[in-house]
Amino acid sequence: MKAERQNKTDPKEVFNPVLFWDADKIDIERNASYIIARILDYGDEKDIKLLREIYPDKKLIEVVRKSRVLMPQTGKFWAIYFNIPPMEIACLRAYYQKKSLE
Repeated sequence: MKAERQNKTDPKEVFNPVLFWDADKIDIERNASYIIARILDYGDEKDIKLLREIYPDKKLIEVVRKSRVLMPQTGKFWAIYFNIPPMEIACLRAYYQKKSLE
């Protein structure tokens, strides 16, 4: 079953289609950053498990570090999970800059 999921290119067939309410066509490889960010923000445990079967942790870490669209609580959680310093998380930079100015 794992191989079946990886061969599909439409994430709406692999993950809960509700997660991609705002997109028509999504390719699981070309739109990897979008898919990863969406699932990290809104997915459940099952979605996260599938995500980690499809993409290596290295790709997830890259998205956590670079994505500015992740919710701050998502960025904080995955920073702790992957042991990434919070200042390296793009969605948290403005938050930490404000804190240091006060």
